[in-house]
Amino acid sequence: MKLVIECDWCKKKFERGNYSIKKHNFCCRTCMHDFSSKTKNPDGYHTLKDLSKAGETLSRLNKILNFSRMTPATREKLRQAHLGSGEGKTYTKRYGRHEHRVVAEEILGRPLRKGEVVHHIDGNPRNNNPGNLRIFASQAEHARFHNELSKVLAMLES
Repeated sequence: MKLVIECDWCKKKFERGNYSIKKHNFCCRTCMHDFSSKTKNPDGYHTLKDLSKAGETLSRLNKILNFSRMTPATREKLRQAHLGSGEGKTYTKRYGRHEHRVVAEEILGRPLRKGEVVHHIDGNPRNNNPGNLRIFASQAEHARFHNELSKVLAMLES
């Protein structure tokens, strides 16, 4: 059975079988391309595709189709190229993971458990020396430590 529907771009009426009606319907390829154009349709363009997981999909495809590219030597070269390129306000990363967590796992000899918090003793988030890191079992324990520390500092100041 054919239905009369309206083109989403030019609003022209045309017939289409009820089995082939989609989210967006167009009378011709030109209308489809114009609707899909960021320059011709800046307001409606964002409704076309959900690109929120595009990065994950491309990473997965890259691992399958280009599996030999990311050798350990290549990863290290890319890491060295990115080191120090930021503003220095956040944690350093080692192959996409926060370096202080990787160092803490090396200290413990096991992966960090869910909820475990790594604390920088000197307050410098870029100082990941093993002697500068302390591991708390939970965020609550970490918060208690900071609360006690602030009380001690307040007593010393008065």
